[in-house]
Amino acid sequence: MDKVRVNISISDEGLTIKEYLKKHNVGRGKIEEIRVNHSSFINELYAPLETCLHENDFLSFDIREEIDFIPQDGSLDVVYEDDYFLAVNKPANMIIYPDSKEKKGTLVNLIANYYIKNNIHRKIRYLHRIDKETTGLILFAKDFLSEAILLKEFENHTIYRAYLALLEGKIKRKKGTISANIGQDRHINGKMCINNKGKNAISKYRLIKEYNNYSLVEFTLLTGRTHQIRVHASYFLNPLLGDVLYGGTLQYISRVALHSYKMRFIHPFTNKKVLIQAKLPNDINDLVNC
Repeated sequence: MDKVRVNISISDEGLTIKEYLKKHNVGRGKIEEIRVNHSSFINELYAPLETCLHENDFLSFDIREEIDFIPQDGSLDVVYEDDYFLAVNKPANMIIYPDSKEKKGTLVNLIANYYIKNNIHRKIRYLHRIDKETTGLILFAKDFLSEAILLKEFENHTIYRAYLALLEGKIKRKKGTISANIGQDRHINGKMCINNKGKNAISKYRLIKEYNNYSLVEFTLLTGRTHQIRVHASYFLNPLLGDVLYGGTLQYISRVALHSYKMRFIHPFTNKKVLIQAKLPNDINDLVNC
């Protein structure tokens, strides 16, 4: 039987197991499953959900899962892994998951294959998404508890995420904050636009280096809206290279020149800072090192 194990800190002392799970955003359905299956343990002994926790207790839960996507062999760039999380550097032109679990050709299918090779019998839990053409970091949780905690952090925008983008031409202001609501473009399916009735979107940016015909710019996200960087850049700065949907051209690169290169958060179980970085893909790297 596989288990997820956590060491109880002083901040959770006195909570019951059920209260601990609720505090960390585990849903009622999962809590009921744990109760029915008697799958909660303290210091390796079965403990009902009403049992109180003490500092330095080892709380654990049985994991009764199997991989839930079809495995597919392929190159996978793993940039971080521990007992709770896995981060990979996604290649361009690959989506995160298929529209049916019977299909292949996506990132989760490569993760399924990786799990099998490493004897990890867990569901595949991606915590966020990036566009098909965008490269870079995707973070996965290895268990239900890690997933619940980090999903809340993504929702609250407390996880630091930084992107590198190549923008057409030169930009006038070398750094700044863009705050403008983003909503769907009513005229073009799949396109977003600046829309006062849309969702609040905030991006910070800074120029890293100027080239003859394009600029390397770092963006950090304070929110996570669809196409946020692409829309903000196109409207307030310049469009991204290769971003035809938002006014870019294909002169230098055949896809949107956007890479999720850095992520930082406090590990929920060790309380240590986790910094994850992903190297640039070849097409962007060639343009910044020309």
